[in-house]
Amino acid sequence: MQPIDPNNETAHSFVVLGASGRLATQKVFPALWALYRDNRLPQGTRIFTFSRTKLHTRTYRLICAPYMNLDPQRDPQKFNSFWLTVHCVQGQYDQAEDYAALTEAMIRQETKHNKIYANRIFYLALPPVVFDHATTNLSRKCKSLTGCTRIVVEKPFARNDLTYRPYQTALCQTFNESQIYMIDHFLSKQISQNLFGLRFANLLWSGTLNNRHVAAIMITVKCEKPVKARAEYFNFFGIIRDVMTNHMMQLLALVSMDKPYSNTIDDLRNERLKLFKEVTTANVGDVILGQYRNNRMESDPDKVGYTEHSYIPKDSMTPTFAMVVLHINNRRWSGVPFILRAGKAMNDTKTEVRIQYKSAECDEGKNEELEIRNELVLRVAPFEEIFMRLLLKHPGEELCLKETALNLRVDERNTKYMPNYNSLILDLFKGNQSMFMRTDEQCEIWRIFSPILQSIDLDRPKPLPYDFGSRGPLLAYRKAERVGFVFFASDEWRENKETLDYTVKSSRILSGPHHALKPERAQVKLKSREI
Repeated sequence: MQPIDPNNETAHSFVVLGASGRLATQKVFPALWALYRDNRLPQGTRIFTFSRTKLHTRTYRLICAPYMNLDPQRDPQKFNSFWLTVHCVQGQYDQAEDYAALTEAMIRQETKHNKIYANRIFYLALPPVVFDHATTNLSRKCKSLTGCTRIVVEKPFARNDLTYRPYQTALCQTFNESQIYMIDHFLSKQISQNLFGLRFANLLWSGTLNNRHVAAIMITVKCEKPVKARAEYFNFFGIIRDVMTNHMMQLLALVSMDKPYSNTIDDLRNERLKLFKEVTTANVGDVILGQYRNNRMESDPDKVGYTEHSYIPKDSMTPTFAMVVLHINNRRWSGVPFILRAGKAMNDTKTEVRIQYKSAECDEGKNEELEIRNELVLRVAPFEEIFMRLLLKHPGEELCLKETALNLRVDERNTKYMPNYNSLILDLFKGNQSMFMRTDEQCEIWRIFSPILQSIDLDRPKPLPYDFGSRGPLLAYRKAERVGFVFFASDEWRENKETLDYTVKSSRILSGPHHALKPERAQVKLKSREI
């Protein structure tokens, strides 16, 4: 991995294939603009669009501008200069001569400033149906002869293990593994990277994240909005393929993988692959599926049942909610359930990892156990933070334990915070693959999920209904409780003044240097439960 030198002798061509699509206009180009505005792109970078739709920079900039967070006082002049670096090329994805025209356009710009070397990055914001044509033609017509060539691929990475094999073959026969960047924008989040540091650089957590101390781990991706954007894609792929077989499994790896042998990119990716190989294959009994329905309380025409949307088939059995319980077969995590939970049209929007520790012993003398569990929570969205659920004494004379939190707002305290796509694109220029998946990692993920996906596709089981805006099917919560997860208060327990109160009336406090607490009776007041 080489650092970016803004004054180097290398030209950089960044090509966005599928530039007319939502991903390019709403994510990729706003990230490129932000890096250009902050002078983070290498000098000599030229950006190219390649699409079947004929684009012009003067109109394309108007499409992208609403997503670029422009500052009218600071940005107009620089915004204009940014679009001078953008060049539009029209072409068909299956026509080799159109890729030759793209190469000619790149060469004209690369040689314009007398650069000696030329690196080329190809970002595939494309539908799966044209993927094979694009990779083959890029390999034959567009590779750099004087520098590096890198190709970026977005999900979906096929549909199951059977369809992934030709996908992987087509990719690896045209590009080397060192040139392939399978992007997962969750891994660019600061919280995801902070988790890595938290686990391996702090004795408190490096010594307790194992089956001796952890009762269960839940990874949640919830969205309060209905399925609307990419509706056709979602109805074809479903919630499991949409977020579980990529984003959530990468979060699982960061939580549970062993410390890499060294800080090199290969050792990090090898350790992730090793972890995925130790995850047992899921079966139908490990899964709960749901589909949201009309709660008959909303006036918004978009807030209806899934099959009531005009753009969704009336007989669709596509799940909009799924919970999958996974297990890892190694010494560190044997016996600890990893609960993956994802859903649309739910009560709120959040992405988090909740590590629930085993209960503390409350009364050794009477052998009574009060269900007190610490939780380490790493929240990715709607804002990034790390906090831990603790019990401390409530102010006053009575010995009452009150729930509280140790909290770190990552996005507030990190003045160098960079949005997800920005940091990923910067890594592309640097050649840093540490936060990108390797093709064999995705192969193992499909091995884990393919049996249940095949069963869903063939048997078409009817998903459990849940109300729009609810917390999902009740049966999912019962399933999580059966495997060892405890739901105490709502997800907003830290922000609620009427959160959990554990009232402990003490009979005596032993004298001595340690002043150990021996409560005679414990009363638990549970204000609310997440069900």
